[in-house]
Amino acid sequence: MAILRIYKQKSVDIDLSKLVEAISETGLEESLQRFYDKPLEKETKSIVAGPSFLQFLRNLFRVQIAGGDIIQFEHKTQSKYYMLSATGTWDEIIKLT
Repeated sequence: MAILRIYKQKSVDIDLSKLVEAISETGLEESLQRFYDKPLEKETKSIVAGPSFLQFLRNLFRVQIAGGDIIQFEHKTQSKYYMLSATGTWDEIIKLT
């Protein structure tokens, strides 16, 4: 099983440059705690990230997904983070260790 998490912004007025700066300085996890609410999470066996993916997320979590929200896919020791852009595309956040 994999875990799918949605991080909703604490404030809709997050300045993305401040978010990027915070991630660079303090790391991804600490920045998520600072700028985002506690994540909503569900276990899943598989997903298809196609054109209907946002609708799938809305139905699964029963929330509106907006630009700036972050999705995390976690399976065993692998974890990937993506941020929804204002244009509706997903941009990967690469975690450097």
